[in-house]
Amino acid sequence: MARILSKIIVAMLALWAAFIVISEIAGVTVFFPFNFVETVEIPYHRMQAVRLSVFLTFIYFGVLYIFMQSEKLYPIQFLDIYIKSITICSLFIFYSQNVSFREYYFVFFFFVVSVILHFASRKKIRNYFN
Repeated sequence: MARILSKIIVAMLALWAAFIVISEIAGVTVFFPFNFVETVEIPYHRMQAVRLSVFLTFIYFGVLYIFMQSEKLYPIQFLDIYIKSITICSLFIFYSQNVSFREYYFVFFFFVVSVILHFASRKKIRNYFN
């Protein structure tokens, strides 16, 4: 169930991202979820959340590479880590910048997505000795 739901969510996010890229090429800026602006007026707290989540993801993989043995990751696992990073960073940035409570739907949406992706991307542990 979690795998099917995660595929639907990933497909919707991929379509949304493609729409964002195409609209930006056309000269219209869109920020989450469908806020259209003619000029670049993306709220600062959202840009900060995305920026810091990229750095947090980089830190995670840097530490993993330096101190742990390297292992293969599926794209869904990378996406899971990045969505968790954006959830954490958004929560702290929004709180520290006293963002209005109605903006927290951004954090809530990515929290729900991260929970679903967590269950969809985890490795299945098999017990071979029973």
